[in-house]
Amino acid sequence: MRKIYSIFGLLIIISMVLASCTTPTTAPTAAPATDVPVAEQPTAVPEAPTEEAPVEEVVLNPYLGSNKLDGNGIPATFFDDVHIRRAFAYCFDWDTVINDVYKGEAVQSKVLSLVGMPGFDPEASFYSMDLDKCAEEFQLADVDKDGIAAGEDPDDVWEMGFRVQMLYNTGNTTRQIMAEILQANLGEVNEKFVIEILGLPWPAYLAAQRAHKIPIMTAGWLEDIHDAHNWYQPYTTGTYGARQNMPDDLKTQFKALLDQGVSLVDPAARHEVYKQFNQLYYDTVPGIPLVLATSHGYEQSWVEGRIMNPIFSGIYYRTVYKTDAAKDPTSFTDATIGDLDTLDPALSYDTSSGEVIQNIYETLVFYDGEATDKFVPQLAESWTTSDDGIVWTFNIRQGVKFHEGGDLTPTDVAYSYWRGLLQGGYSSPQWLLAEPFFGVGMDDITLLVDDGASADDREALMANDPAKLVAACETVKAAIVPDDAAGTVTMTLAQPWGPFLATIANGWGSVMDMEWVVANGGWDGSCDTWQNTYGMVSADNPFTPIANGTGAFKLDHWTPGQEVVLTKFDGYWGEAAKLDRVAIKIIPEFGTRFAMMQAGDIDTMDVSVENRPQVDALVGEMRVYDPATNTYLPAVKVCAYDSTQLGVARFTPCAEGEAGLDLPLTLYIGRPGLSQDVILFNFFIE
Repeated sequence: MRKIYSIFGLLIIISMVLASCTTPTTAPTAAPATDVPVAEQPTAVPEAPTEEAPVEEVVLNPYLGSNKLDGNGIPATFFDDVHIRRAFAYCFDWDTVINDVYKGEAVQSKVLSLVGMPGFDPEASFYSMDLDKCAEEFQLADVDKDGIAAGEDPDDVWEMGFRVQMLYNTGNTTRQIMAEILQANLGEVNEKFVIEILGLPWPAYLAAQRAHKIPIMTAGWLEDIHDAHNWYQPYTTGTYGARQNMPDDLKTQFKALLDQGVSLVDPAARHEVYKQFNQLYYDTVPGIPLVLATSHGYEQSWVEGRIMNPIFSGIYYRTVYKTDAAKDPTSFTDATIGDLDTLDPALSYDTSSGEVIQNIYETLVFYDGEATDKFVPQLAESWTTSDDGIVWTFNIRQGVKFHEGGDLTPTDVAYSYWRGLLQGGYSSPQWLLAEPFFGVGMDDITLLVDDGASADDREALMANDPAKLVAACETVKAAIVPDDAAGTVTMTLAQPWGPFLATIANGWGSVMDMEWVVANGGWDGSCDTWQNTYGMVSADNPFTPIANGTGAFKLDHWTPGQEVVLTKFDGYWGEAAKLDRVAIKIIPEFGTRFAMMQAGDIDTMDVSVENRPQVDALVGEMRVYDPATNTYLPAVKVCAYDSTQLGVARFTPCAEGEAGLDLPLTLYIGRPGLSQDVILFNFFIE
């Protein structure tokens, strides 16, 4: 029987197709280890020494408790035992999370990849809640490494018990509740098993991860590209794998499969490789895949022409138009909750910024409608690939103008890639481009200079031998070569890269006007100076508040904390936008957004889970996601709404000929994979 947990007062904001996230779910590739700020650590202060009380050893990592297997803590290698990790997996309750937390709008993550991707296998081995098996695995463990299973050893975990802190980022109620569910079930299996749940502010949480201090944590991922590599890599050799102190031999096994999988183009061949990956991940349990949230987004019924590309945050406005039923058919207003971080496409790694950037800047190729595996020319008219898949030559479109009047050239394209790779740092999305050009795991330019020792540290980077700095820059330029006379850009990869087109179709592959960048204080393109702009933070970046792309819309203004306004670019090379103006208004308070929606003053808005019943009551038609086609089915009218049901079952579609409810909103519902949560173990806690 499914257990019910006390989860009142939830304030869960789930990423949606229409959403702009304010709390990061994805994180850039791990930076060098830094300590959690002292003020944010739960620190135990020892008593002053006396003659009667000798000085006790100070525990360096408070998350470990006593740092011993004595019932008051865990040793640093606690999660190195695979039976411990399996026990935790069997103690998690997916049904409660899906039904009580996500209200039926989530699915269990049985493997790391998503439906339709190579590696997604409904027949794959996966964990489900089984408290008897949880107990069995704890008894098979050998935490004290004396060769005796815990069930037969009075000095091991089954008899001694443990106390450990499980961390999450403060404000993410969903992750807090996931920790509470595990806490309750472990206590039911053995009252000596104690989890203490601790929330840390996002910066401190990241810092503790990167410093390898967190024993067990809830974490998550938002996909950067719709490809299996982007789901398998972060949890093994990339972002989170680096934070788990995963043993080298295990990382080597995962990397070998990643190298093979990403090199293949044929989906069937890739699928077979990732099936092996699935089994290895299941057997070794570096983490527990939890759930994939499904989308739930609203817009006024007068909105038409929307491309529901699940890769891009927000809306791709070029194709959008409005019927005459709208108050103003020429403009579009989106009410969101999160402000932008930066308008620099090379450094933007948040959804709010990405929503705007995708409408101002363009890439060499773009997604074909709602398909995630088909691409159409954008700034590249065409392209060719060598037989081995390593050399790509792009024929750059002629006659394209930047918003400020400059002409697009192959040098602009190459410079944009050089600039991103050389300026990015670990806090940027440039690792996604660095890997294809330099190999799996080569996710920052500093790895070409000092093996990553100066990652995200400009001063440390600049202290390197100038010859090494120049050589790294020349390596980047050699991989991406423009030919203005021929109108081409040639890119040479480190290895065949199956999802290369998907990788360059995103915002970090945006093309900037080199002359304009230099004129506004950006890198001059010289290999002698690139280090001066490496790892630039948004606050110091001259391109945070300004933009100059080739897209169908140009930046009118950005007033931080209030709104971003885009206007139609009359000099656009392609089919002109149908809207004259787009306003993205930052309105954190739901009541205000809802009142504006009711009045017809906005066209779409962000809605959190606890507020959905109010908005659901205004739904007159819906579009349901079809996993077989990876797109949304045509709109159907709604004839009834039942708030007691879960997910799409709340809405009864009309039969043919029925008029339906005369209500103003269209609901998009059901696309999984917007975010994936996991529980991750640290093999060796520092």
